[in-house]
Amino acid sequence: MTTCVPAPKQPEALKEFYEGIIFPLQKDHVHGPTVVELPNGDVLAGWFQGSGERWADDVRIMGARLHKGDTTWSEPFVLADKPGFPDINPMMFMDTQERLWLMWYPVLSNLWESSLPMYRISKDYNGEEAPVWDWQDVLLVKPGDPTERGIQPDDRFVAGVHKQLEEYEAYFKKENLPQYPEEKKKEYLAHWEAYKAKVDSLAKGENMIQKGKIKKADGETEEAMLGYPLSRRIGWQTKNKPLIIGERLIVPLYSDGMDVSIFAISDDWGANWQFSSPVLGDAGIQATLAVKKDSTLVAYFRDNGAPPKRIQVSESKDKGLTWSIPIDTELPNSGAGFDMLTLQSGEWLILYNDSEEHRHNVAVAISDDDGETWKWKKYLENDTREENATKSHYPAVIQGENGMIHVIYSHHYNDKDDGPNKTVKYLTFPVDWVKSE
Repeated sequence: MTTCVPAPKQPEALKEFYEGIIFPLQKDHVHGPTVVELPNGDVLAGWFQGSGERWADDVRIMGARLHKGDTTWSEPFVLADKPGFPDINPMMFMDTQERLWLMWYPVLSNLWESSLPMYRISKDYNGEEAPVWDWQDVLLVKPGDPTERGIQPDDRFVAGVHKQLEEYEAYFKKENLPQYPEEKKKEYLAHWEAYKAKVDSLAKGENMIQKGKIKKADGETEEAMLGYPLSRRIGWQTKNKPLIIGERLIVPLYSDGMDVSIFAISDDWGANWQFSSPVLGDAGIQATLAVKKDSTLVAYFRDNGAPPKRIQVSESKDKGLTWSIPIDTELPNSGAGFDMLTLQSGEWLILYNDSEEHRHNVAVAISDDDGETWKWKKYLENDTREENATKSHYPAVIQGENGMIHVIYSHHYNDKDDGPNKTVKYLTFPVDWVKSE
């Protein structure tokens, strides 16, 4: 059983830079952490823990609490567990009604393609341990048009996939991309047609062909063998916190099976959902969101595609319903999750692995021009050993009511293979620390 970790007492109780671990090193796999500040000032952390990831049925969502002004985390407790299924990638946030949300996904058949997003809501979260959940539901994802008798030829989701693939191909072929010299472009394009065919086939449901009916303009139907949308109804996964604009909730989702991202949108706090157009091109997943000063929505994506690895960016002009193709930024990405937020000042803060090859450092950077440049950067971790470097990755970040930054990430030692070697690390610091000399 884990025990709580007393952290060194800090001046003025967590009002300056503070660093510690939430629980002692574990042999269990502990990963995918999330963090939220509750209205009373407590900090709630979550992560998934078990003997593996999707292939380990004992994985559950764990949590711990740091009471306001304290330096000692509580004993870990269970936040969610569907017995007999791996529970993965928790994400917590507060809505405008001061309700706590937990979103995550059980994996139905030990493959990412069988993930099923769920959420819980609580109004009773100020106790000593886990919140008391008032509501739980499955987030049933239904992008595109109705498919009662099969996916129709003019289906919106299929059209959206085609549009993104065509636009990305045109961008890739025509643009002068310094990170892609001609030889690397040829290598990439050699696999492009097969990749397009795979994504297109899954979008059309061609892995589940059944008898169906094509609806004609005159209202009549024509029998045909059509695809059915199982691959775009399940397999959706969570990672980063949503964006809340007024009463609109925009939740990033992604599919490892299809290499596609979408956004689940609710204007009534989960009573009803609609879904954005698909976002794809170079396998961008695990989006994190911000808003420009002109109200344009910006999504940054993890690069799950071919090298060179870069954080990718896409924009929406209609509050998240449609998105541009994701293109590379200057920020490196090693195919690892990252997170960002809009500060109280309006500046953006991003937390990421500052490398194309590894997850051995964690950088925090700030932009005051909507992500055009990142003028200030500091390292929270930077293990430069060539062998057995500690892996620090999958961060989450929030800003507390008092302006302090709260950071959490997986912290896995590679030089302790003969014993417990994994934990989750927590840091808090003022914004000015990032800008200091």
